[in-house]
Amino acid sequence: MSIPLPLSGVRVLDLTWYTAGPFATRLLADYGADVVKIERPVVGDPARDIPPFYGNEPGVERSGLFLYLNTNKRSVTLDLKVPAGREVLKVLAAKADVVVENFNPRVLPALGLDYETLSALNPKLVMTSISNFGQTGPYRDWKGTDITFYGMGGAMINTGHPEREPLNLAGHVPSFHIGSVAAAATSIALVGAETSGEGDHIDVSAFEAWMGAIDRRMAFLMSHQYTGDVSSRAWPASALGSGVFGCLDGYFMITAGAAMFPRLAQMVGAGDLLAQPEWATVPERSKPERIDEFAVTLIPWLLERTKAEIRDACQEYGVLGGPVNTFEDVLGDRHLNERGFFPEIDHPTTGMIKYPGYSFRLHTEEGLPPRYRAPLLGEHTMEVLRDELGISEPEIADVGGAEVSR
Repeated sequence: MSIPLPLSGVRVLDLTWYTAGPFATRLLADYGADVVKIERPVVGDPARDIPPFYGNEPGVERSGLFLYLNTNKRSVTLDLKVPAGREVLKVLAAKADVVVENFNPRVLPALGLDYETLSALNPKLVMTSISNFGQTGPYRDWKGTDITFYGMGGAMINTGHPEREPLNLAGHVPSFHIGSVAAAATSIALVGAETSGEGDHIDVSAFEAWMGAIDRRMAFLMSHQYTGDVSSRAWPASALGSGVFGCLDGYFMITAGAAMFPRLAQMVGAGDLLAQPEWATVPERSKPERIDEFAVTLIPWLLERTKAEIRDACQEYGVLGGPVNTFEDVLGDRHLNERGFFPEIDHPTTGMIKYPGYSFRLHTEEGLPPRYRAPLLGEHTMEVLRDELGISEPEIADVGGAEVSR
């Protein structure tokens, strides 16, 4: 028997689409919230059209990204362009604890669905608005993408090869970070609403979420504070015994530097170097020429060993290092599998496949509830609008709420 989760009993009205917003509401659903996802009739969330698709066959129920982002949610189709559809949304908002949306800041006010309107119907409502640059300010109507936020937020200056253009993070990492910020802010606002009896409007700017990110910039900013130097992208092997190197079955990352070099030297059977003057002290080992001199010993040693063998050696000698995992490595990781991180979820389109699991554990002997698959487009329209709100089926059809059959 599963236990009640921290957000059990909380109703979230999810007006988000694409990645950042759906990731925020996915986290809220993981913590037990009943997330009702509002989608456009016929086409649904645009993320349904983003590859990769299951079996490489496009379809609104086959996007791997959508399936991942929308577990534990219910889907209702509703046309907000018609007045009756907006009235239905108001009824839903009046019964919700949270509304999360990521429209352009001008959209919901133009539809008469802004926070002031909805909070008048539900004073304890927490509304979280995720937008590119926030609800106010000179940038508020600008377009934005993951690469825009990562670049303008400052982190990109340190990502990539020093002689090439800066790089974006792979996949949708910036959006997921923004979604995490939104989920945390929403949860905190819920506590405030419960305490004070008054809701709040949370303004999450994607730009500002990245400006406030705690990442590698902290060390570079501290360096600039004391030296005045502006940080730049580092070379792949920019310190002694440090970098990403090839090995027998892939790549391995090692961080040693002059201070921790003795451990690495012992690990690769080169401990005798430490008796030589040019390797005996940190100042001597810090000279730039030592990097290439030691690479002659390090690289052949790595190329003769697998990632697992190098990882075990790092553990034995106390060297900072870890394998660069492929998807296959992660799925087969013994630690993740022993902890049951990858649940199998059945879906009408994909059948039973593995998903990333909960990112937390609760201190209890009882297990977390099973994660449910992402909903089919409009799958819960009748359940929510007819059975819970009492709206007639002809009225539901008028607001674009007809269920989509598969």
